[in-house]
Amino acid sequence: MSLRYAKNKHLFLFTLLAAVKASNILFIAYMIKDMLNVASSGSTDYWHLIRLASITCVGQLLFMSSNFVYETIKMTIIREVNLRFKSANLTYLIDQGEDDYKSGLSLMTNDLKQLETNRVNAQLDMILQGFTFVGSLGFALYNSWQMTLVFLVATIAPALVQLATSPIIAKRSATWVTQNADYTQHVSDSLNGGQMAKIYNVRRHVISRAMGAASRMETALRNLSLTQAWALELIYSVAELFSFIIPCTIGGILMMQGQLAVGTLVMMVDLAMNFITPVVTLFNEFNQVMATKPMWVRTQRALAFRLKDEQAAPVPFTGLELADLSYVTHSDQKQLFQDVNLVVKPGEKVLLMAPSGWGKTTLLHIMLGLRRPASGQVRITGQNVTGNWERAHQYFSYVNQKPFMFDDTLRFNLTLGRSVSDDTLFTVMKQAGLAEFATKTGLQKQVGEDGSHLSGGQIQRVEIARALISKRPIILADEATSALDPKLSLAIHQVLLRNPEVAVLEVAHKISDQERAMFDQIVHLNQPAKPELRHN
Repeated sequence: MSLRYAKNKHLFLFTLLAAVKASNILFIAYMIKDMLNVASSGSTDYWHLIRLASITCVGQLLFMSSNFVYETIKMTIIREVNLRFKSANLTYLIDQGEDDYKSGLSLMTNDLKQLETNRVNAQLDMILQGFTFVGSLGFALYNSWQMTLVFLVATIAPALVQLATSPIIAKRSATWVTQNADYTQHVSDSLNGGQMAKIYNVRRHVISRAMGAASRMETALRNLSLTQAWALELIYSVAELFSFIIPCTIGGILMMQGQLAVGTLVMMVDLAMNFITPVVTLFNEFNQVMATKPMWVRTQRALAFRLKDEQAAPVPFTGLELADLSYVTHSDQKQLFQDVNLVVKPGEKVLLMAPSGWGKTTLLHIMLGLRRPASGQVRITGQNVTGNWERAHQYFSYVNQKPFMFDDTLRFNLTLGRSVSDDTLFTVMKQAGLAEFATKTGLQKQVGEDGSHLSGGQIQRVEIARALISKRPIILADEATSALDPKLSLAIHQVLLRNPEVAVLEVAHKISDQERAMFDQIVHLNQPAKPELRHN
């Protein structure tokens, strides 16, 4: 049950207030019975009737005050549970690094809102309706057990309707989740590709593509909502026929026979609606909960996930060794490379060269432990870390060709939220060639989405600064400067390779002679020849 992720004290208080709110119905029904019995008794004691009305008004004001607190606690619980769900799902998605981006984005932006509306809120309402049903039923039995049994038997009919419609709703909900994820991805594609669409005059085609996904999503949502609405309408119609019209007819006969007073009959009808309506509402809420089953399954997986403690790599680092590495793709069993051997010493600068498509990025992923080779080993400081992400990646920093920038401050993009002293930050920025820029703009400068307020060179320098802040012994550079002009590429390499405290392992397929000269070792991965050794 999703409510177990709320604070216990709030859940206890909500349950208590829900019981008070349910009692409001009993109070009103009882007071109406007394007032009608007095009015129909032939008595002229008007003050008795006025006193009963006054008591009813005061009582209703007290219940209203309690209901204000009830709604406040209810919204607080919804907020607590929603934050717990969002935190768990975001943690799981980031840690697992799933390729299905559109599914994760749809879950975080749309599906979790469905959980709030159709699961958390529904389960809270089920608590209230449960108290309403039990209280009304008990009070009704006390006043007329015969009529209560008639009403109870009549509730079987709407229950059968609910059982028949629930599986259909669950199936249509799963279809909507799939179509909604597809729509989210199409919208993301359209917005990100907007500039390209304008250049090639294909905006109408891009819009048409996204609207096709929107139409499929809206159709799936319409089918889900329509099924839910039809089910609810059918349940209410059956309830009115079997749970109201027929029992009231029987009650009228009993009153005509003198076995029921008019006030008691009115009270019984009111109470019946308040233990029949909760049953109908419970059926509807159950259908709402069933509609969230696909989202709930994913959220349960995330809630069960526990993020492992992030620990620093063991020190000291004495070297990296790749021994007879081979890799075969899982999809088509294609061999990308075989018998790759390499030794990298502390502080050494190594350039790995190979043409596009050779598998250079895959080789880096094997070093990180993200992938496991078909054969061979990765040894760091003499220990076999092949395929072991938890141990291997702690030794590496990673400089991408297109570094990711958070839409946040320069400070956050440098530190990634870690606690870093200003002295350390300034030293690293100076090493990365960012000190002058950061002094001019300030560390609170907003870099914009995808670093839109920074130049390409500044983005690369931020990426290098991140690596230096991490103080890991090896920097992996994946085509780090291939998208930059030659002058800027040279400047970035001067920053990347002049630090004697870290080893640098760069993969590239094109690099200038001046940049090549900065490396201690150059390995041509597509050639069996020995590596070029340099001593700068």
